[in-house]
Amino acid sequence: MDERQRSDWARSLRDPEAFANEQACFRPIWTLLGLTTDIPSDNDWIRCNLGGSSVFVQRFGTTIRGFENICRHRFHPIRTKAKGSGMVRCDFHHWVYNQAGEAVGIPQCKKLFGGTPRELGVRLRPVEIATCGFLIFGRFSEQPATAPGSAEPTEREQSATSGAESLQEYLAEAWPILAAICQVNNPPHTACSSVKANWKLLYELTLEEYHLFAVHPSTFRMLFSVDPAHFGTTGYLKPEHAHYPRFGRHSAFFFKGKPGNLTAMAGDCRDGSYRPSGYRILQIFPNLLINHYQVLQSWYVSITQYVPEAHDRTSVRSWFFQAPFPIEDRSWFHSLLRRITEPWLPFFVGPNLRRLTGEDHAVCETLQPIAGQITASPLLGGEEQRIGWFRQAYGAVLGGEDPLSGR
Repeated sequence: MDERQRSDWARSLRDPEAFANEQACFRPIWTLLGLTTDIPSDNDWIRCNLGGSSVFVQRFGTTIRGFENICRHRFHPIRTKAKGSGMVRCDFHHWVYNQAGEAVGIPQCKKLFGGTPRELGVRLRPVEIATCGFLIFGRFSEQPATAPGSAEPTEREQSATSGAESLQEYLAEAWPILAAICQVNNPPHTACSSVKANWKLLYELTLEEYHLFAVHPSTFRMLFSVDPAHFGTTGYLKPEHAHYPRFGRHSAFFFKGKPGNLTAMAGDCRDGSYRPSGYRILQIFPNLLINHYQVLQSWYVSITQYVPEAHDRTSVRSWFFQAPFPIEDRSWFHSLLRRITEPWLPFFVGPNLRRLTGEDHAVCETLQPIAGQITASPLLGGEEQRIGWFRQAYGAVLGGEDPLSGR
């Protein structure tokens, strides 16, 4: 990032207005909104945050739609709870909208507004929705619906109406991987916590392994079944065991990986032949983290999202579940051991994940009070290069470069 971008970065850590301006830049960017398992039945809905705007996602039969959470009449929020089920109706004046976002039920419409709901032509601002596995992503791809008193669309939002990039194009190599990994028969285990720190501080902590020995001296190795020998005599990860693929705005960590591993994993997931073989992380810009790791004889997946709530507050949403891939046991003993331990693993994985993330959160809450003072570029070592890549992608979005290009 250049000097201006670094200054904007620092201001967004301490200033609510700068934070709001930052978040508005992310409205055209594909962002995780929730899981299909959150809305299993017809008319189920969840409320979400997209680029600083309140939105909601709702199931209509086999279709999933998303809309800005604002009634076009008097701008009252349509969804006032985190989740629920029912028709799209504003509680303020009982305006009802259909699955296309069109106002179809307006009390006293002809008497008070001089026409029918169809003649008024009022509709909610849509959110473009796409899924990958059970992950629901969304972005604003249309200009805000015009209405008296509504704000004009920004130049960045206007540009999003053309040349839109599909979710599959945006995710690139991660598309077949997430499509294969994010499959479950039962809803994943879930947790949510509020952290008094800016989202970027939390996300950047996941983009490097250098802090593991200092912050997670025991929890990391305990949860992820990593051989202490791989950390050398000093307790730090051996550099030769860290491989960092970069793809589009995204990045990854492959433990003991080598060039070509990401492409090979994507191909294996695409044709259904992938089998877990090592600890791996995918970081999907702007705020999504996927961990794939071994616990005893089984393999797990953890998904974490850092949802910006304010310049100094972040909601951390996480899910974990057993990986949906066949396991090739090394012997009958390992097969027996896996069958015995698997039912009990969630009671081990959940608490240890909370402990591990709690250690990260404590570091970021300590950093938050002085983070706004930091305008210089950080000194990044070999295990921190993904932070530099993330800041490049961040700077491109805030700098007005094509927000729909993942390349």
